[in-house]
Parts: sequence; C-alpha cells; structure tokens
Amino acid sequence: MRFSFIHTPKQKILSVIVFTILFTIAIFSLIAYPSIKIIKQLSDQIYEQRIELEQMYQKGKILKKTLHEYEQIKPIIPSLSRVYLTRGNELEFITSLEELATTSGVIEDKKLAAPDPKKVTNQLQYQLQISGDLKGFIRYLAALEALDFYVNINTVRLSISTAQQTINQTVTKPALQAILLATSFYKP
Repeated sequence: MRFSFIHTPKQKILSVIVFTILFTIAIFSLIAYPSIKIIKQLSDQIYEQRIELEQMYQKGKILKKTLHEYEQIKPIIPSLSRVYLTRGNELEFITSLEELATTSGVIEDKKLAAPDPKKVTNQLQYQLQISGDLKGFIRYLAALEALDFYVNINTVRLSISTAQQTINQTVTKPALQAILLATSFYKP
C-alpha cells in the first residue's frame, strides 16, 4: 500500500513520526491507561486491606492483653464477690457491724434506709451512729475498713459531748458522737 501524497524523504520521516505518535497514543489509551487504572484500584484495595489488618492486629493485641490481665486477677475474683451483700442475708452484715462496735468499745446504733418499692437498686443505704472515745472510734473505723464487706462512707458528722454512756454506767468525760451515712452494695 502506497500513499500517493508522500513524495519526499522528509515527508516520509514526518509521516512515520506522526504514525508512531498516533500508534503510541492509541496503545496507551487502549492498553496502558486501563491497566494503570486497574493497578491504582488494586493498590487502593491493598491499602484498605492493610489498614483493616492493622486494626485487627491491634484488636488482637488488646484481646491478648485483656486475657492476660484476666488471668492475673482470676484468683481474686471469689474474694471480690464476698465484698457484696447477698439479698436476704443482710443479718450477717448487721451482725458484723455489731461485733465491730463491741470489739472497738463503742456504742453503735443502726438505721437502715427504707427501700423504694418502685425502684430496684443494688444499694443498701444506712446510718451508723457511733458513741465512744476517740480511740474506740478510730479502732471502729479501722475495723470497718478491714471488714470483708465493702462499705462506702458518704458523710461523716462528728460532735463532742461531755457525758459518755458505756454499757454499764454513765461516765462524765468528753465523748465523741459520730454519724456515718454509708452505702453497701448487693451482688449484681
């Protein structure tokens, strides 16, 4: 096939260059550009999967750490369940408080808050009125802190009176009166 309009070598070279450029553009637009587009899409998908894998790896690390921490605290879980009161078994707790008062040398008076029948709560709120000397009060607080049950003291009101009443007699000396508003919690 001969082109009749090409006569000189300069025109032949120019036509070959133009043909090569057009052929290159056609190859690029038909083959290379779609391939580049597909490669970019694959690159984006690989990047997204890499991010997803990194997130899964971080979650795995957190899970391993959590399991390790759980294994560390697993032996103390039974002792933690003892700090809660058992519904219907409040007498054990009240008896413990009375024994603390007796061994600390103070007089204790308890008032339990009436539960709201419309609202079910996991809290037992109560008031402890303590009478005695400062040493007895400190012993009582230390024993209360060492008690197996968890006791959250919300408010402490202290006052001093001049007459201290003991179990057997009334003695005239400065005495400490304390009102503790406290909360304990039932097992969930």
